[in-house]
Amino acid sequence: MTRDVAQAVPDRRAEPVTPDVLDSLLNTSVARDGAAVGVWRVPTETIGDQELEVARDWLDEGERQQASSYVRAELRRAYEIAHAAARLVVGAASDTPPEKVVWGRHPCPGCGEPHGRPRAEGAGVEFSLSHTPGQVLVAVADAAVGVDVERHPDDPVALAKLLHPQEWEEIDAAARGTLDGGRATVRFTRAWSRTEAYLKGIGIGLGRDPHLDYLGTDDASGRRLGSWTVRDVVVPEGYGAALAVLA
Repeated sequence: MTRDVAQAVPDRRAEPVTPDVLDSLLNTSVARDGAAVGVWRVPTETIGDQELEVARDWLDEGERQQASSYVRAELRRAYEIAHAAARLVVGAASDTPPEKVVWGRHPCPGCGEPHGRPRAEGAGVEFSLSHTPGQVLVAVADAAVGVDVERHPDDPVALAKLLHPQEWEEIDAAARGTLDGGRATVRFTRAWSRTEAYLKGIGIGLGRDPHLDYLGTDDASGRRLGSWTVRDVVVPEGYGAALAVLA
């Protein structure tokens, strides 16, 4: 994969993606209704302990081990809900019970090894998932897709140094009050979720340095980056999210 810097072109005519809200893991109404892309948001506080206990039985051994590696309970719970929701959504798209969905990996675009974008064996659809305490997103599409949701950080300027230099400059200016009247946290979360959705979509994740690609911190809800379309996703206050789909 090329290491050249890529710069997205904003599209101010694009509307943000409004996901369907999945407020129960026992809800079977998760069909895409013929749409090329389906996006679901799960507010984790709506998932009761009893239904999560049912959904835990869907997880495979690898997922259970990964869940147990989280020290913080809120992170572990978000992971379990995200993977259960992904099984529910992908299973509905492929007419497979959630506990029968088998995960695999596409080849990595950087090295060719099987640790690239996740896939569901025999499902015939692409998917992506993301979780942070409080919110989960799952996307299913006919083409390669990446999705990301982030909670607003306490120190956006420090974290922004991981992003493209121009994005860091914009976030730093917002923190100093010379841009947006101080909305540095919002700008950071826009840039980070857009970047990570794109990197997850191409299948290399943070194996590609986030500072190589400029996705922007502005409020344009859409942008193009090569063959990819990146759009913001509507999430509650305090979060930011984005969806990347291969055209």
